[in-house]
Parts: sequence; C-alpha cells; structure tokens
Amino acid sequence: MKEMPKMKITIFGDSITNGFGMDEGGSSNIIARLIEKNEPKLKVVLHGINGDDTYGGLLRLKYVLEEEADLNFIFFGANDASPYHLIRPAEFRENLLKMISQLGVERTVLITPPFYNDDEPTHYSKLSEVELFREVILNLGKEKSLKVIDIFQIMKSSENPKNLLRADGLHFTSRAYELLVREILSVIKNP
Repeated sequence: MKEMPKMKITIFGDSITNGFGMDEGGSSNIIARLIEKNEPKLKVVLHGINGDDTYGGLLRLKYVLEEEADLNFIFFGANDASPYHLIRPAEFRENLLKMISQLGVERTVLITPPFYNDDEPTHYSKLSEVELFREVILNLGKEKSLKVIDIFQIMKSSENPKNLLRADGLHFTSRAYELLVREILSVIKNP
C-alpha cells in the first residue's frame, strides 16, 4: 500500500459534512477524526454548515480558499435538492462551476448528494429529484476531468442502504461515514 503524503484537505458542505447528530445529537468532526485516525499524516479541515446549500457555500468559499489545502472535497446537494431551497439543477451547476473555478480543477474533488430514505423525511424531495443533482455532479466530473465520489450510488448499492441513515432518513450513521471516508482516502491515495 502506498504511503500517504503529508497533506491538508478540506471538506466543504452541509450538515453531513458537519457530522450532524453524531455526538450526542449535535454536530461533530467525525469525518476528520476517521480520516486522521486512518492516515495521521493528513490534516483535515471541515467547512460544513447545517442546512447550507451551494448559494451559502459561495458566500463561505473565501474561508475554504484561505486554507490553501492540497485537495478540496465539495459535498453539497442534499439541501439544494430540497423544495425549501428552490434551487434548480442548472443553478446548482453554475454554483459548483464558480467554486471549482476558484478552488482550481487540479485541487477539487466532487461528491454527489447522498442517498436518503424518502420514506422518512416529508420535507425533502423524492430520490428522483436528488438524482437530477447527482447527474449534474457526474456530468461536471466528466466535463472538467474531475474526480467524483458517487456516494449516492455507493450507499444505494449497499446491502441495506436505509440502515446507513439516522432516524430522520437523511443524516449519516457512523457506518455511512466509514464508507465516505474509505472513498475519500481512496481518491487521495490514487491521484
């Protein structure tokens, strides 16, 4: 196995990035803890805000840029796909393009919106809507030659995907975070 280079990464997103619900119901740095436990040479900086979408992300992008990280993982879409945010896939795409442009293609990895249990959260759209936002990410990855972690498909292909989610049907369990971290580490180790 390749030795991990000493590097700094950011993960930029919403409440899932923020580890919502993992530490006694509040937010946590579970992604950073899991990554750094597996690869102590990695410094992980989380930029997640509960309820945020790509418009909010654009307002916070300057803080991510200030990190001057070797690699930036962009993980938005769950809230963008929500009917409460009124963001369409074309707007989502434009917002992501602005982020990629400022962060740099060579230092950006996209993560699709996650799978969620649409039997549970009545305030979120159906999976078919989320899949439209997933397609935006997949297409941007091809168009810009970016690495993409298709966490939606990885979760959906799991033996029991609904067990990867907390009772609200959206936020991750520790098992889902382990899957995500495995994929992030794979991208880092295989540039």
